[in-house]
Amino acid sequence: MKIDAYASATHYVDHMAPVWKALADDRRGTFFVTPEAREQAEAQGVGSLADAPVTPSDNPIFVASSGNLGHVRINGRKHRAIMEHGAGLSYGGDMTWRGRVAAESPSYAGGLGRDAQLFLHPGEHPAARDRAQYPGARVEVVGSPRLDTLPAREPDGIPTVAVSFHWDTEISPETRSTFIFYRDYIVEFAKKVAATGEFRILGHGHPRLFERLSEWYPRKKIQPVRSFDDVCRMADLYVVDNSSTLYEFAATGRPVIALNAPFYRKHVRHGPRFWDAIPGQQVDEPADLLEAIRFNLAHPERFEHQREAAVDAVYAFRSGAAERAARVLEDWAQ
Repeated sequence: MKIDAYASATHYVDHMAPVWKALADDRRGTFFVTPEAREQAEAQGVGSLADAPVTPSDNPIFVASSGNLGHVRINGRKHRAIMEHGAGLSYGGDMTWRGRVAAESPSYAGGLGRDAQLFLHPGEHPAARDRAQYPGARVEVVGSPRLDTLPAREPDGIPTVAVSFHWDTEISPETRSTFIFYRDYIVEFAKKVAATGEFRILGHGHPRLFERLSEWYPRKKIQPVRSFDDVCRMADLYVVDNSSTLYEFAATGRPVIALNAPFYRKHVRHGPRFWDAIPGQQVDEPADLLEAIRFNLAHPERFEHQREAAVDAVYAFRSGAAERAARVLEDWAQ
């Protein structure tokens, strides 16, 4: 039986395309995409593309988000698999927050309403959450296909820092963006380093926030970079609040800085990022960020042990995830 796929956003394509290409030729069915995701799918070499919405079929189908999972269910697909499109971060550490909305959100592993028969995870933490929530489903730890596709730094002799922010979602205080908290300080030191040439600053952001940031960054004389692949090619250091890209960049062997904010609760433990496996230095106050950047550029090896331990905690495997996921999908599809 052939396997179909559906992706509505570019970052879902980034994680799914390697798996799609690792499927046996005779097992690939149709890869459905929205107009927003088509260009990225074509650039990634995904074949057998078709425009969404997903059409009814008995073919099993895999997706990389809970929203896409709901789409394929509504459109008549009975056999559904979901693969995490990141590091598998989740927010189940406070069962009292707003009626447990964070712990039970289908956007994260272990949440309610993840109506799938197969779950593919980068590591054991999110797998354990879905395994407990869905004892009748198949849950497999395969690693992250994204890691094998991340580009290396392309040397240009210019020390470069990329700053990035997650989009602002109030599912949990820890899913909030820190952009408003840090933006004025970034503008202030961006002017300083531009005058001295001390280092270059790039501006990145989650796809749901980047349209706004792509207008703000140039006004502040910061070069916007939409693609995370380009961030990996251009940056020596990555600064971000709460995102799977924190771990993806760290997996390339380069330093990262994690931005905290006053609304991030230090007493609530969700697991990786909050607060069990952070792959680099943390900054709690905007006024401390420039010093932290300078230190990490000068001493990229300082947090190496912490970085490697955190990456190992999040990803069960550093490579081979696409092939591993493809073989599981093919076996499940039987």
